[in-house]
Amino acid sequence: MKDRSNNKKVIAVDFDDVLMEFNAGFLDFHNSVHGTTLTFDQLINYDNWEVVYGCDKDTMTTRAKSFYVSAEHQLVEPVAGAVNAIEKLSRSHSLQIVTSRPTSVREHTLEWLDRHFPELFHDFHFTNIYAADAGTKPRSKSEVCREIGAVVLIDDALRHATEVAGHAIPVLLPDRPWNRTHTPAGVTRVHSWSDIVDWVETNIEQA
Repeated sequence: MKDRSNNKKVIAVDFDDVLMEFNAGFLDFHNSVHGTTLTFDQLINYDNWEVVYGCDKDTMTTRAKSFYVSAEHQLVEPVAGAVNAIEKLSRSHSLQIVTSRPTSVREHTLEWLDRHFPELFHDFHFTNIYAADAGTKPRSKSEVCREIGAVVLIDDALRHATEVAGHAIPVLLPDRPWNRTHTPAGVTRVHSWSDIVDWVETNIEQA
């Protein structure tokens, strides 16, 4: 399936820990503001708020929202290799962000993207799966991927990778401490943006 606006195949790209080193940046912020001494390797299950962060989900959501709108958020670096890889892939594909972030932080997210990936993404989809405001209805990533005609999703979260692959859409899973328990069917584990470009060139461009 292709993006009808420019006849390019659509690649869906997650934001946090795929483009932005979100968890590394958030840990620095959290350690500074809340007095913790967490390290990146401890994030073997970052959804387990009480074990990792010592607080419940609602408190964690509040802390995440404060980071989204902070000056520190804008200073977080891109994932290694992402800028060059996205520039290359954008020449022959329609790249579209599909993120769990809430619509309420769209402006702050796009500000960061404009700084590091200016005019490289065709569209942006905020699914409101995480930290959404009350009354906001979340959308699954598979629903969005099917709607935009994505031929592959790049996402670091096992639950999203599993859900999207279950709808026969291939998923590339960047290796992270929190997703190493297994690799679901239909999901390919990758260890760098070079791996991602190689996979796309072999499986999408030559298809």
